[in-house]
Amino acid sequence: MKKGIKIREYLTEQHKQRIAEAHRELSIQPEVREKISKTMTGRKLSDDTKRKMSEAQSGRILTPEHRRKLSEAMKRYRKSKAAGLR
Repeated sequence: MKKGIKIREYLTEQHKQRIAEAHRELSIQPEVREKISKTMTGRKLSDDTKRKMSEAQSGRILTPEHRRKLSEAMKRYRKSKAAGLR
């Protein structure tokens, strides 16, 4: 590949669609997702990792709808926690 040429500049639309289809087929099966989720649950993160995750999210702009949904979810969570359900 020549230096300075971007791949997307010379791919045909058909080629781009074939690549997209191939990526969709590589998606993780639900059973595998569940297994990964169970493995990661309860895992302790280092302070450095937590800091990096925080920095990656800082400055992120949320839409008003997203903020409203997050607020409602936290209200439900706090309510269930207060009721001893969690």
